[in-house]
Amino acid sequence: MKNNQIDPSSSIHPDVVLGTFNKIGKNVVIDIIGNSTVGRVSLGDNNIINDNTRIIVSGHLNIGDWNVFHNNMLVLADDFIKVGHNCWFGQNTILDGAGGLEIGNGVRVGMYSQIWTHVASGEQIEGCTFFSKRKTVINDDVWLVGSCYVSSGLNLGKRTTVLINSVVTKDTLENKCYAGNPAKLLDKVQVYQPKTLEQKFSMIENWLKDFVSLNNDTYKIETLIDDIIIYNIEKNEKVIFTKSEKQITDNSTSVFSLFYKTFNKTNLFTEREVYKYLYNNKARFIPK
Repeated sequence: MKNNQIDPSSSIHPDVVLGTFNKIGKNVVIDIIGNSTVGRVSLGDNNIINDNTRIIVSGHLNIGDWNVFHNNMLVLADDFIKVGHNCWFGQNTILDGAGGLEIGNGVRVGMYSQIWTHVASGEQIEGCTFFSKRKTVINDDVWLVGSCYVSSGLNLGKRTTVLINSVVTKDTLENKCYAGNPAKLLDKVQVYQPKTLEQKFSMIENWLKDFVSLNNDTYKIETLIDDIIIYNIEKNEKVIFTKSEKQITDNSTSVFSLFYKTFNKTNLFTEREVYKYLYNNKARFIPK
């Protein structure tokens, strides 16, 4: 589709389904192996795949929106890999989908990490028992700080944090921190602190004011009781951030809900510019 930036040196299988506004770097390979390749690989919108990353698919691969795959990654989807939205993967990371790999939204995987779904060693005919394929699940907002290893068949709970150089061999609990080889629970470490809706609204307002201050000639901001509105004067576009619980169903309007942590995706220029400013480590929303 239009508006994708694909370096001429990359090699993309013709049956890969690409969304819009994706950026694919130098020497990237996305290949599909086997027959009936149509529909087996899809890439959403606003993703970045950096130089020298290799993605080899024997099964299925589905990638959502606003994900970043850094340099020199290896992604092997022998069975399947599903990646949600707003994920970030550091350079030289390995994602193995031999047994099936599910990665939620907002997952951060530091450089040189490895996530596995299978184990294979000696010959089975000689009695080696080290051979299995088991699905691995990485739930929303998990953070593997860097150089972490995740064994096959595990379920990492939402907002699990795994500190650098750790080896995860067991399931993890939600909102908990782990470290070591093998990784053990650090009960006294609290990575997240609760924020009220009013606090979130105030934080977003301050960040958006900063964004507008960097683009004074293009944008202006208006704060109402429940809403913050960013206007793009040049393009006659607007983006709304709301703390209201009301569900917005109009997909022609870019509305970010602080209550539901979702947004109505339009892919208009202003939406993409504002969200690009926020989504790294300030605030992430799930496209509807």
